[in-house]
Amino acid sequence: MFRTLRVLSVALLAACGAKHGVETDASTPPAAPGFLLAVTYDDLPFQEALAPADGALGGTARLLDALTARSIPAVGFVNCDRGGEEVLRLWRAAGLELGNHQANHDNLNKVPLETWLDGARRCHEALKAYNPPRFFRYPYLFQGKTAEVRDAAYATLRGELGQTIAHVTIDNHEWRLAQLYSEALAAGDTARAEAVRAEYLPHLLAATANSRAVAQTKLGHDVAHVLLLHANALSVELAGPLMDALAAEGARFVTLEEALSDPVYALPDAYAGPAGISWLYRFEPVVSRWTWEDETWTDLEARYNPPKAP
Repeated sequence: MFRTLRVLSVALLAACGAKHGVETDASTPPAAPGFLLAVTYDDLPFQEALAPADGALGGTARLLDALTARSIPAVGFVNCDRGGEEVLRLWRAAGLELGNHQANHDNLNKVPLETWLDGARRCHEALKAYNPPRFFRYPYLFQGKTAEVRDAAYATLRGELGQTIAHVTIDNHEWRLAQLYSEALAAGDTARAEAVRAEYLPHLLAATANSRAVAQTKLGHDVAHVLLLHANALSVELAGPLMDALAAEGARFVTLEEALSDPVYALPDAYAGPAGISWLYRFEPVVSRWTWEDETWTDLEARYNPPKAP
């Protein structure tokens, strides 16, 4: 289990400063009790091989029921070459918006820029059948290993396609928990699946607390946050409990458009490199990774990812 269900802001500020050189001191004000939060889901129609027992369509219906019952204006980001038209129609019927997540979920750090941009353009065109595509989310949050690639990709997305970049502040390992959960279910190991499931809420609450602390450290105040989740079996199962837990922590759910109007998203992008990282880590001073992942992730993998047979 991760160290605690609620990570204290003071401890996170100290850890962030000690590990990444971000200046912190006793005068840094604590995060305010409430905060603005936009919820987003990547990899629509559904992450491959991670659909729940009732399939992508049934799982999507349950996910959307949990969101709409709480009036949460989520945005789903689509890999357009994966099909799933019925899933996408469900999102639109629920009154929720679809965004561009590149046609093939190509990694900008591994494919030629023009190949990657072709996928962004094709997805942009495909989404017009559902809603005017306003937002783009980089696959893996990779925005280019060099400043030249980063800037060329951004110029095309913003200039040619007119898309707003859907930056993320609350990055996390939810996708890996979902993989471990599905692997355990596929192996018939219900005890391991339930143990992984029990990690989900503490993990995402800790990720949220960490991101709020990083914002407080770097800016002296909190920001409107954007939470990254994925369309998978575990996110379906725990959508309602997660949203309720976030609300209990002070989240006030807003549209992605409202969150991205926060001035923090207009700061210059100072990072070019191999990592896919939170927007909070990309502007000056650049910090490159989640502060406590080294201490927790190896332990989680060792417990829930059994060694393969020789």
